[in-house]
Amino acid sequence: MFNRIDRYIIRQITGPLIVTLSIAALLLILEKMLKLFDFVVNEGGPVSVVFNMLANLTPHYMGLALPIGMLLGTLIAFRKISMSSEYDAMTNAGISLFRLARPAFMLALFLLVVNTILVGWVQPYSRYAYEGLVFDLRSGALGASIRVGEFVEFGDKMVLRIEESNDQGAELKGIFMERRDSRGSIAITAESGGFFATNDEQTILLRLYNGTLIDLNESQNKPRVLTFSQQDITIPLPDSAPFRGRGGEELEMTLPELWAEKDNPLLEEGLRNSIRGNYHWRIMHSLSFLVLPFLAIPMGLTNKRTGRSTGIIVSIALLIVYNEVMEGMETAVSNGISPYLTIWSLFGLFTIISVSLFRISAYKVGGDPLAWVDKIWDIISAPLKRMTRWVMKAEA
Repeated sequence: MFNRIDRYIIRQITGPLIVTLSIAALLLILEKMLKLFDFVVNEGGPVSVVFNMLANLTPHYMGLALPIGMLLGTLIAFRKISMSSEYDAMTNAGISLFRLARPAFMLALFLLVVNTILVGWVQPYSRYAYEGLVFDLRSGALGASIRVGEFVEFGDKMVLRIEESNDQGAELKGIFMERRDSRGSIAITAESGGFFATNDEQTILLRLYNGTLIDLNESQNKPRVLTFSQQDITIPLPDSAPFRGRGGEELEMTLPELWAEKDNPLLEEGLRNSIRGNYHWRIMHSLSFLVLPFLAIPMGLTNKRTGRSTGIIVSIALLIVYNEVMEGMETAVSNGISPYLTIWSLFGLFTIISVSLFRISAYKVGGDPLAWVDKIWDIISAPLKRMTRWVMKAEA
């Protein structure tokens, strides 16, 4: 059972964790939103589909933001505790650092389960749904929006031009349409009109008001001209093949599916290696949550007199390097190298470094895991400080 100290530390961690997670996910989504708007507009699709695509991308971005959220949440919580002398009071009362870290490890275990569900099941289905929306946009299954002022072709037999479009195509003005068939062509102009849905999903209805129709039939001696107050034109939508089934690539497979297919002799060797690499990467990505408290806690503990922030910079840099190198290791596995020599070796190295830093803070009297960073900075900054003093004296 959690005692009062455990609940206090949990509250200190969850606040920064939620804020960091929200900001990181929001920034990633906003960056992608601009690209999606540009893609959807170029494909002529409805703008509303952008938000459906972003919703399907959110699980992917949450998987990227969870580790950094856990790291910064734990680091900021223990930095606050050490800066306010609460850490000194707790340790002087006989509470060890490992005991204080218990709530962080329990939270890490909870996030491990959440991340496993996220990368193991939610992300594959959301990625497949996202690819389905991209396919529908490119095939025109979502309905192409008419570009105002341009000639838009519907197949080989129809051309349409609109001067003004409002209410997502329900209100059109300045309409010109040409329809061709084996007998000739028909040209139509109308003051206004609009698109309406029909019972047939493969056709839409264009209703025109106050226009003129010119029938250029080759069998007639001269064109036939007539005016109308309302005219309905049926427009067939382009045929599109159904979207492929899920599982076309390893990123769309769930964890059980990856396990079943990673050694399937019926698959090509390259595909088996890709599946194997992605499977081991997902397992490692979830297990890394158990290592993050070992890294975050010693990086967060600081001297309240100096209040240095070196630990934040070093920990974020280590996590970024770890993730980037791990992606390279996954690529190496897809090229045929053993996952135990790549992915799991790097995971072991990251664990050893993190546990060593935690051990220095927990069991070494006056231990400072970042002392070597301060020494290197002193060596680098000493000449810069002397040069600054010399320049100031010269100007004086």
